Amino acid sequence: MIRFPENIRAVLFHFSARFQRWLRRVGVALRRVRYLRPLMVTLVLIALLGAGVAWSEYQTNWFARRLGAFLLSTNALRPQSGALWHDIQAQARTQQAIDTADPLPVPRAGLPNAVTHSRFEGSRVPESGVPSFVAIYRTPLPGVDLNTRPLGDVIASLRVYRQGLAIVKALYLPDVHFHAEVRKQIDYLYAQVGDIELVMPDSTALADSLRVVDPDSLKAAVFSELATEVIPNLRLREKDALIDAYQNGQIVQIFLYRDLGRFRGELFREGSQVPVVFEIEVDAVSEIVE
Repeated sequence: MIRFPENIRAVLFHFSARFQRWLRRVGVALRRVRYLRPLMVTLVLIALLGAGVAWSEYQTNWFARRLGAFLLSTNALRPQSGALWHDIQAQARTQQAIDTADPLPVPRAGLPNAVTHSRFEGSRVPESGVPSFVAIYRTPLPGVDLNTRPLGDVIASLRVYRQGLAIVKALYLPDVHFHAEVRKQIDYLYAQVGDIELVMPDSTALADSLRVVDPDSLKAAVFSELATEVIPNLRLREKDALIDAYQNGQIVQIFLYRDLGRFRGELFREGSQVPVVFEIEVDAVSEIVE
């Protein structure tokens, strides 16, 4: 039999006592866990049930619809008081005033003729900031009395009409728009004076230099010079005609497309499939449609 020194035996006895106390504590903890097992199972089941209900509500909105239906059915029983009810009633009265079922008389004085007989509508992309696309179009309302139209519809139509008028006033017609008219005037001029014949001067050097100038080159020079003088007047006259046509309801569509540093646009006259192409500055469009 092995005999240990007293100091080693004391250490082993102390360790054995601590180990036994630790085992007793583990046993007590295990008994407590056994008692808490039903509670833990219940909590887990409640958590799983709640997760299932939340997932079902997210997919179907069943509870939200039932709660909304209940609140709607008891809406008349709740007292109509407080700041929220006051705002709701004010909004309801305002909506009733502009309701389509209750048309208000609209004074004809001051309304453009185009707004009186048409509805102007517009759209833009995006809806805020500098747009990349703008559309304004007119819908005729034949046989519709102005006094039977809702006031809100007339106001919205007048606002879009003014935007379109501002676009027409700010547009710029490029020179190429008038080249056909300039050529027509040159052809008329040639028809009046006949073909141009070069008369050679007595100077041999000058005559040699004029021989290289053919009639086509001379005609091109005449076109360039005449275009410089005529196009500004044509542009002013055409722009005035477009403004009159828009005010009389003869322009049915206006489109604007964002380009590099400017907008390109097209407008269509009534009964015409050929657009009038124009340009307009970005700052002008931003100021008009904001």
